[in-house]
Parts: sequence; structure tokens; C-alpha cells
Amino acid sequence: MFESKEEHSRVRDAQLAIEKALDAEIESNDFYVQPGEDLSIRVRVVRTESQLQKAIKIRADAYLRHNVACAESLHSAEDDDKAPGSLILLCESKITGDALGTLRIHTNFAAPTYLERDLRLPDFLRNTSIAYVTRLAIASGTSGAFVKLAMFKALHRYCFATQISWILAVAREPVDREFIRLGFRDVLKPGEKFRRPSHFGDIDVRPLYLSVLQAEHEWRTAKHPLYDFMVLRTHPDIEVFNSVSSAWTTPRRTQRGRRKADLAVSGLQILAV
Repeated sequence: MFESKEEHSRVRDAQLAIEKALDAEIESNDFYVQPGEDLSIRVRVVRTESQLQKAIKIRADAYLRHNVACAESLHSAEDDDKAPGSLILLCESKITGDALGTLRIHTNFAAPTYLERDLRLPDFLRNTSIAYVTRLAIASGTSGAFVKLAMFKALHRYCFATQISWILAVAREPVDREFIRLGFRDVLKPGEKFRRPSHFGDIDVRPLYLSVLQAEHEWRTAKHPLYDFMVLRTHPDIEVFNSVSSAWTTPRRTQRGRRKADLAVSGLQILAV
């Protein structure tokens, strides 16, 4: 029992204040909108063997459509998949978990990239940070174009975050025109091609480059349709920053005492490069 009506009133007022504060907190949470757009797909860095196997399968299926001989050698992991300075991006459906796209990035932080070793590059592409893009395979069904765009944003954001100056790629016809629309330029003189070795398909391709830093300025100046998606919008489902070091996951018990070890990977119609 309360000793007085005045004390009872003070307690009641305190209870009402607490209830009001709780209601305000609940209302605030109900109306909170997380920044960014929710996508139906997710792009992330491959960090486990199961993720790698997904990338390998879609890669092999892609090459099977245009180069059977090369596809036969792609049913298992390649040395470059886990080489220092390399990492793989994987795009998956958030609804089904199916792999929709993949590409491999090979930086020259640990060693020269394949294109630097086999092709005489212009002076501005020498002694600088480079990411060479290869083993690109993307489903070109109803979501094919969008998957490709999301993969490209992940690639560009990764390079920007790791202070890479240039993105290099090679593309066969007609895929080369898609790279040009993204802002890539020719490494060689117009019309010149580069012959890839047999383990890459043994075909003539077009070497291309993109400036990581200048791309944003050029998209904005040209009012490129890419600018809105690539720069202005936020996409939490493009998770490249969650594992930007590209470290493979390892059970904790095997991580202890191994800090010095090199653990880094340091029906749709398929389209492949």
C-alpha cells in the first residue's frame, strides 16, 4: 500500500513515462529502414571449398558451350584459384542458393599477372598495381545481365578498396563489346588480337584495360547508365568487403599457432570469357 495519494501519483507517472519510452523505441524500430537496396542475388569472395566447387561447376559449364576441349580441364580447381594474390568472386541466388556467376581476380601484388608475363604492355601499365580478370562465367538467362553488372560492381569495389589502379581483361568476340560498353579500352592497336595459350582456350582475344580511379569520373561525366548502380546506390548483398583479405575459412583449432602460415587465397544459357 502507498502511504499517500501523492506518492501513488508519482509512481504512476513514472510507469507511464517508462511505457511511453518503450512504445517510442518499438515504433522507431518498426519504421527503421536499413540503408541500401535489397537484391535477389548475393556476391561474395569464395572462402570455402563448397563455394569453390560452385564456382568450378558454373565455370566448366560455361566453357563447355564454346570450347569443349578447354572445359574438360575445368572440372577441378586450378593452381591459380588458390595462388597468393588471387581470389574468386561468386554470385548466388538468395532464393535457391544456385551459383549464377563467377570470376577470378589475379593481382600483381605477389607476382606478375599472366598478361604482364606474356604481353608487352604500354608504359602506363608497367610498374603499377593491376588486377587481371579471368575465368568469367555468368548465367545469361532472365537475370544474366543483372548478374554481370553486380559482378562488375564487386570487381570495381574490390580494386578500389585494395588500391589497385588498373583492371586488365581479355575477351573474345562478341563479349569484347560488352567490356567496351563498361568503359574498357584497347591495350593493343585497333584490330590487333592476342593469342591465348591452349589451357585458356587457344583463341584470339582482345586485351582490354580500365582505370579504377577514372571510371567513376568518366561514368558521371558521360551520364553513363552504370553510374547510378555502380556509385550512387548501396548494395549490402555485394559482400566483397566482408572478406576483402580473401582469407579462406579454417577451423579455429587448426588456426591456433598458424598465424604465420599463408592461408590466403593471398536450364540457363552460360556466357563465358
